[in-house]
Amino acid sequence: MFCGNGKPCQTACIGSKGDWQMALFFSRRTYNSQKKKFTNNPSAVTRYVNITEQTPDGDIRKGSIVSQDDWLELVRQDGGDNGVLIYVHGFNTSQKDMLDRMAKIEAGLKSNGYKGAVIAFDWPSDGTIFTYDRDRSDAKKVAPHLVGDGILPLLSMSPKPKINLIAHSMGALVVLRAFSDFGDSAGSGNEVWGTEQVMFASGDVDSTWLEKGAWGSLVLKQRSKRFTNYYSGRDRVLALSDGVINGGRDRVGHEGMPKLTAKGHWDIYCNEQYLRDVPKAKQTITYSHRWWFDNDGFYEDLALTIGGDDDAQDMPTRRKTNITDLALLT
Repeated sequence: MFCGNGKPCQTACIGSKGDWQMALFFSRRTYNSQKKKFTNNPSAVTRYVNITEQTPDGDIRKGSIVSQDDWLELVRQDGGDNGVLIYVHGFNTSQKDMLDRMAKIEAGLKSNGYKGAVIAFDWPSDGTIFTYDRDRSDAKKVAPHLVGDGILPLLSMSPKPKINLIAHSMGALVVLRAFSDFGDSAGSGNEVWGTEQVMFASGDVDSTWLEKGAWGSLVLKQRSKRFTNYYSGRDRVLALSDGVINGGRDRVGHEGMPKLTAKGHWDIYCNEQYLRDVPKAKQTITYSHRWWFDNDGFYEDLALTIGGDDDAQDMPTRRKTNITDLALLT
């Protein structure tokens, strides 16, 4: 296969359904050049990918691996001057699933006025429920490249774009580990590097890590202007992660953060939105963990959060509760 410019194309062929749009991501999966596809194994290098076409039936995506400089320019052309949102996927996510969900995120945000670029960090999840420990190990192994090969190069662009992150499930672990591996000197010049808005949805990390003064809270405080944690007690995947896989340690996406949290860190309780918008027939174990990607109200709130102008307590998509948490209810 060849790129449009006639050069040999190292192509990612991923099945996909839905409306077509260009997709930009950087991947730490190994690339098999003979089969022209990515594997589920960790790679020794980061590859920058531009998906440029798909078959008429939408079942196959094709594109090319490009240089970092060319990829950064593509991000700019895709709206990067208006901001960049990096999607960090979770456990049990194939590259196809990652691309499908990134497309949903972009469509949902743009329908609510977002004008920036949406890209993704593609880490080597096996895409199966039976490899939780391996996915967790791989997530830790490649996490630094989210910052070193993604955030920092983006921040080196001129003009410097505003960087936001949305992490789902185990993607929250990737973000925390990535942030903790870089000091202030990693930024360009004498500037302290950082992001604008960081958001977790169904975050699969220990809730205690987000207590004020704990390591997770500290790195988020240092590297972002505001942190928003969307959580649901109806998340049956995280209920299993709480009680079986992680020895009873509460997950922040299931129970929320501890009572004592840092200033600018917000818990968004989403039970009522889930119960109202998801029919009972769809309230399965798996969908209770992924329903965010199909919820218009979630995207409305996400767009307001990324905008950064509204006070967390005054957003029209939220309601006050009888505790300090806010409730998503659109």
